[in-house]
Amino acid sequence: MKVAFRVDASQAIGTGHLRRYLALAHAMRELGADLRFVVRDLGLDTAALAEEAGFECLVLIKPGNEPVASEIAHGDWAGVSEAADAADTVAALGEWQPAWVIVDHYAFAAGWHAAVRSGLECRIAAIDDLADRALDVDLLIDHNYDADHRAKYAGRIPAATPVLGGPRFALLGPAFADAPRYAPHREVRSIGIFMGGVDHDNGSSLALQSVAEAGFEGEVEIVATSANPNLDALRAAAADRPGTVLTIDLPDLAGFFARHDLQIGAGGGASWERCCIGAPTLLLLLAENQRAIVPVLAAEGVVVTPMPLGTLDAAAIAEATGALIADPDRRYDLSGRSRALVDGLGAYRVALRLLADRVAVRPATLDDAGIMHRWRNDPATRRVSRTSQEIGWDEHLAWTGRVLADPERDLMIGAVGDRPIGVIRFD
Repeated sequence: MKVAFRVDASQAIGTGHLRRYLALAHAMRELGADLRFVVRDLGLDTAALAEEAGFECLVLIKPGNEPVASEIAHGDWAGVSEAADAADTVAALGEWQPAWVIVDHYAFAAGWHAAVRSGLECRIAAIDDLADRALDVDLLIDHNYDADHRAKYAGRIPAATPVLGGPRFALLGPAFADAPRYAPHREVRSIGIFMGGVDHDNGSSLALQSVAEAGFEGEVEIVATSANPNLDALRAAAADRPGTVLTIDLPDLAGFFARHDLQIGAGGGASWERCCIGAPTLLLLLAENQRAIVPVLAAEGVVVTPMPLGTLDAAAIAEATGALIADPDRRYDLSGRSRALVDGLGAYRVALRLLADRVAVRPATLDDAGIMHRWRNDPATRRVSRTSQEIGWDEHLAWTGRVLADPERDLMIGAVGDRPIGVIRFD
């Protein structure tokens, strides 16, 4: 199946949208999809990031300096009008004819979706979390926590549009599913700081100042990217504090989140990465769109945030940091609640939904016994089974052998690409 991704990164947009797109793209490629990225030159080398990950990328022309008139709250982020971008996207992908176009862009609404669907005769999926505009899509993905995603998007999407909502669908890179989790310690030995790919307001330096004001004398690691416009100031701040390391363009954030006893970060997409690893986190509200994440996670006791919400005062952040350093039981609780929320498989769940009409079945073999055993003993399966107790391995293996040898029974495995997704038996 051919699938196109329409996404941008810039100083205004940041790089979080691209990060979650790459996570979904890795999962879809593993399931056999043929992928292309479509980006616009908005000042950051987005194409290089996609191509470095092994994905073909089509670059739309760099916009001029003319202001963009739009009724959409973030309409100017695309650099061109919604209609012009839709036309450019259709022109770039017309000969390729994708089955899906997946768009992650706050500047595009129902008009863009309808124009691209009509021009390419494809289905449209949107990744969103703002719910601030009409979306004419065939599938909606919002991996942020909400009590009722259907109510959140009421009047914004067609009534029949499926919604994949909540951290179960968190779009994390492939490393996170099996990455080592944080192992809690009573003492805070080191602190990690990551404020996102751009950190336009230099929250990293503010966090470092807060750590000093909290009286913490241990090691601090700050992770930033080469897209950060404040790198010179950040380097100077790190050099002024002994025991501070500044790491640029770190490829493995999973390891970074696991090796520090406290994380201070911004409430963007990395929030779900920290949750997956179980990192105790002080979460800062640095951008308006992070209101979809920070208040809810704080209310659920998954993170701590300086109060009042949205406070970016060094003294208030220092007070919250000091309180967490002094309270190991609270940090243990944060770690446990975080891990229970995100398991790192969200990108695969979304990819499987997008590729659902490519499910194929094949005869099962004895090599499938292991995964069938895990499926059978999952609590969700046992709740709807005639016998709800767990089945032992030896008993399961013997049963599998008998079924495979019985000419009056067919045991089949369903798969998308090479990934098994379920089992069905005909007697």
